[in-house]
Amino acid sequence: MKKSGGGGSLVLALAVLIFYRGSASGYTLLDGNFELKGFVRNITAVRTENPKGGLGGDQFKSGEVELSKSFLQVEGTYTVNPGVKVYSRWRGAYDASFDFKGQEKFPPAVVDDQRLENEIRELYVDVRKGPLFVRLGKQQVVWGESDGLRLADIINPLDFSWHYFLDDWQDIRQGLPMIRAIYGVAPKTDLELVWAPVSFKPAKWAGVGTFWEFPGAGIGGIPEKKYDTNVRNGSVGGKVKTTLGSGLDVSLYDYYHRYEMPSPELSSTGLEFAHPFVNSIGGTFNMFADPVKTVFRGEAVYNQDEPHTDFTKPNFISKKNTIAFMLGADRPTYLPINSESSFLSFQVFYKQVLSPDDTTIMFGDSAAPGKKESQTMISGFISTPYTYLIPNAILTPSFFVFYDVIGAGWMRPMVNLKYGDNFSVSIAWNKFWGHKDGRGFFDPFSDRSEAYVDLKYSFQ
Repeated sequence: MKKSGGGGSLVLALAVLIFYRGSASGYTLLDGNFELKGFVRNITAVRTENPKGGLGGDQFKSGEVELSKSFLQVEGTYTVNPGVKVYSRWRGAYDASFDFKGQEKFPPAVVDDQRLENEIRELYVDVRKGPLFVRLGKQQVVWGESDGLRLADIINPLDFSWHYFLDDWQDIRQGLPMIRAIYGVAPKTDLELVWAPVSFKPAKWAGVGTFWEFPGAGIGGIPEKKYDTNVRNGSVGGKVKTTLGSGLDVSLYDYYHRYEMPSPELSSTGLEFAHPFVNSIGGTFNMFADPVKTVFRGEAVYNQDEPHTDFTKPNFISKKNTIAFMLGADRPTYLPINSESSFLSFQVFYKQVLSPDDTTIMFGDSAAPGKKESQTMISGFISTPYTYLIPNAILTPSFFVFYDVIGAGWMRPMVNLKYGDNFSVSIAWNKFWGHKDGRGFFDPFSDRSEAYVDLKYSFQ
């Protein structure tokens, strides 16, 4: 393929970000019944260390641009009447890193899939009648309380192809055609039903040769097993949510779905990634404890028949029951480094495979099957905004760390500048490190640390 100059779109996006002057409140039409908002954004990242013969991304050297993605997102909401609204969210994007590196360095199918984006990410109708709320169409459904890892937030598969799990969930969730109904059975109690009838979609992985590639996954890797588009391959679940006392929000849920993460399966046609059905039963809670000025939150889930790899099985899949939970706390706090309030957050994650054996591979531990049946991770976050250093701007340094207790992890120091209501710029460093035996959650990316600049102009 011809190597083309990819800077045009990038320069245009940056020019719009820097020079455009618009309404911070978006645009309204049709006597205020139609509202239009959105943003333009560019995120450019460079690798900060040379590859060490890891599990992917080896053609990018230290200092090379591995991501330069420019976005235009437009959201529209049309109010038909007080009980009916129509919402749509479209996103277009261009990743110039394919042109900086040279399109010929990647399989054509990968370039076609990841270089450009043109997608209606959500399109649905909301209908509200008394205590009943119904949403019909392509949408995202969020059930979880955790940051960084998902336990209850399992309905929409993620897109790991362009920045792995490092972006906000709302930007990498894949919308699904669904029916969602919520019925208020009491002033503080809701019953919810979610049905994705014919729309199974697996997690999307980066293609072969890209920076975030994962061995065997994505375009050019092991093919995905094809499932018929019918109700037998859909997903369905329900949730009950209530508020107890003066502010303890509690929910219980049950969701039957195909597992979005791939499991290699040996079939009559060869090796392919399968997605067996899993039944996820769990709950969440969220409460504010006034005596300590802290929000406590948590999730727990019991997965029935979660697939794991076992090469001694005829089809390479071993189904195991697992339990997992998250406990977290968030608190505004005054620190000596700032006269204004800072924000502190802390989380503990734990997952256990029930009835482990010596041949099943758990938590990606391909080097030592059966040796690691549990996983414990801890995360911490601190941010401290300064509103008095720059006129009309908020400068916010922050630090986030995720640590796997066996000795692997990820940290992200960041500085964000928000100017007015529209413009923001972030400078950050994603640093990964892994366990020497290759058994940590972050080991596949232990040599894929990056520094990036994220520019965004919003009209909303």
